[in-house]
Amino acid sequence: MKKGKYIAGGVLIAIGAVFAFKGAMEGDQSVINVGIGGIFLGIIVLTFSTSDYVKYDAFKAMVLPYFQLCKGLINSLELKSKAVYIPAYGNLPEGGIFIPLHDNFDLDLAKLDENSFFITDVGREKEMGLFLAPLGKDLMKMYEEYSEMDFTNAGLHAVENASVVLKSLGLAANVVVEEKEEEIRVLVGGVKTKICSKTCEQVACPICSSVLLSIAKSLQELIVVESFKIEIEHGYVEITVRRIGGINKWM
Repeated sequence: MKKGKYIAGGVLIAIGAVFAFKGAMEGDQSVINVGIGGIFLGIIVLTFSTSDYVKYDAFKAMVLPYFQLCKGLINSLELKSKAVYIPAYGNLPEGGIFIPLHDNFDLDLAKLDENSFFITDVGREKEMGLFLAPLGKDLMKMYEEYSEMDFTNAGLHAVENASVVLKSLGLAANVVVEEKEEEIRVLVGGVKTKICSKTCEQVACPICSSVLLSIAKSLQELIVVESFKIEIEHGYVEITVRRIGGINKWM
């Protein structure tokens, strides 16, 4: 039974990685989404078909190919700005992540959809950048299912429901969210920090990405990453983000 589970999960992850890579090379967001779906379906197969928890090595094998692909694209395009997390809305029912070309950016959400990828066919350079499907969206759905609520406008307190799910998966111990005016501080404790780095400010792993997507959705506002502080010795990640306005402001 376990052997079959590992084979099925591994096949799904491999197929998903191939589709994600192919879609990225062709600039086809829909193919990338299929790939991400395959990867996370593989995660679910490995996680829930028995009572065993996901181990770190398995988790790394599942997400690292897409993670490295995104970082490679960012380096190739010489994008230096930090990520903007977009909550779900009409054009993007699952939200998304925008990495602008410049820190002083502009964004027209009316021009984005699920097939957006390289944002270059715009009138101004300030609107250019890279749009990524949200890597942590499937984890966020697990948080919503556990808490039996839609996070849309649910408030920041809803995000801490991620703690139980991440702990049950063996991926992190807890999530604490604190707000001070426009700034939000997130502490993810007991997270597997071996894949964390400074580049998480542009492409975060599914764990941190899922929490930030949950924040954006719970507030129905775009948030921009300010900093990632990774404390390997004590096993936590501290993330600071800033609220930059709701959907209507960026339409």
